[in-house]
Amino acid sequence: MTAKPGFGTRMVARLHGEIPAAAVEAYRRAGAEVYDLIGEFDQVRADWGVQGVTAWTAPASTQITLLAAWSAFALQVLGDEMIDADYAADPATPGYLPPVTARQALAFYGPVPTWLAIAREAQASESFKLDVAVPTALPPFVAVEPCPPAHLAAMRAATTRLRTQAEATLSGFSLGDDLPQQQAHDKIKELRARADADADYASRLWADRLPPGVHTDIERHLKTALEGYFELGQLLAMPAATLQPRLAPSDHSSSTGAPSDFDPWCLTDPESRDQWQRDPQARRSIEALWANDSNPDATLRTLREIETALAKGDIGYAVDSRGQRIGHYYCCPWSPIYVVKRPTILGGVHLRAMEQFTFDVSAEEISEGGRFKRNVLVANFHSTTEVDYCDPGQ
Repeated sequence: MTAKPGFGTRMVARLHGEIPAAAVEAYRRAGAEVYDLIGEFDQVRADWGVQGVTAWTAPASTQITLLAAWSAFALQVLGDEMIDADYAADPATPGYLPPVTARQALAFYGPVPTWLAIAREAQASESFKLDVAVPTALPPFVAVEPCPPAHLAAMRAATTRLRTQAEATLSGFSLGDDLPQQQAHDKIKELRARADADADYASRLWADRLPPGVHTDIERHLKTALEGYFELGQLLAMPAATLQPRLAPSDHSSSTGAPSDFDPWCLTDPESRDQWQRDPQARRSIEALWANDSNPDATLRTLREIETALAKGDIGYAVDSRGQRIGHYYCCPWSPIYVVKRPTILGGVHLRAMEQFTFDVSAEEISEGGRFKRNVLVANFHSTTEVDYCDPGQ
């Protein structure tokens, strides 16, 4: 935990274009329990040898628990290394981060509470069912050219940590006799070999001063290695997932048409709809929203896509680490916060498993000459008491 920055630190951070890291540090603290959790489940694996259990024969709930713990661990490591690498590279501004680094760390921390909740639920219930398509992919890396040297150092450190943890898991991974298990093990070994090859190549390229082209090549190989180790850890926890066909993103764009009994509150989170309907200002905002929507069919078409995906189980309502719903977006029309269960396409946006999103619809900028907004907004959401009525007249 960093001390409260002094005046000099704040001035240097401002000159460097950095922002306070308080919010990012909060997510770091909240997810730190994963390190105890991964150690706890390492011991579970260690006990399998005495019990005659393997990754194949372990109860399904145990496999889910291990997969979720690994996923949370890997993402927490990536977020932590992003912060630590920046603090090491710029020791004059502890407690501050470049905006791109803060965004990248938050992208990694975002799914951690969901994975922690899954791990705890599966640990508590033998009948727990995983409704997320696995293996999941890493959250996208923030696009920035060139990649900051601190990001490169963070990826290198994270690669070493994930590789070490995966190798420890592999040491107790036994091979079955039947053909499906052998096929799965071959795929796991191939995945490990690819990740190791990328990690080793990036390490051999590494130097204190790097030409731009080499810098880019190291970045590419480290990202590929990280993606490989992230997937490897999941498959070591649930090896049967190796045999499942990869899912292409579901496209729900054929779900069109407005309901015959149109409800102006159809975009609002069902759990809070009554609250907003009793609020006079909220009623005015909803009326203004639809009055300014020049293409309500397009808005309702995306809503139908979201509703179809929800009904099919491709998405669900987002929850925090305690399993409680995060709720709704703070802006009118107060749409629900969702989490992606299986890769899908909504509103033309490709969504990865475990990403959070909401349907951000707003007429707020029209009075200033802006456009009506109807976006599938991908972000890391958390509960808040903030409210924005997004009234275009104010």
